[in-house]
Amino acid sequence: MDKFKHKREQELKTVTDMISIYCRDVHKTDGGTLCPECEELLDYVEKRVNNCPRIGEQTLCSECSTHCFAPNRRQKMQQIMRYSGPKLMLRSPVMALRHKLIQWFNTIQNKACNIF
Repeated sequence: MDKFKHKREQELKTVTDMISIYCRDVHKTDGGTLCPECEELLDYVEKRVNNCPRIGEQTLCSECSTHCFAPNRRQKMQQIMRYSGPKLMLRSPVMALRHKLIQWFNTIQNKACNIF
């Protein structure tokens, strides 16, 4: 499998799970479906991730220096991630741990690059 395709799929899986958790708890959906607002946001995120020109350079969308989300949608995603992040540990601990390890690795790598 193409490594960029795999990165896109992983990013979308994580975001989908986070939006699902948020929608179920905040919008009181059944967990199997999303409300229209969250469904529209997920469609927007999928389009952005699938068309990302920097997928080969960056580790996670949240770590990217280019903001390809509109400000209001970026703010909504930050709200969703803050809410869903801790809950993701219970729902999918492997995915949450993988996501956190990538963030930590990227932080360490960026600090090492700034030394030189």
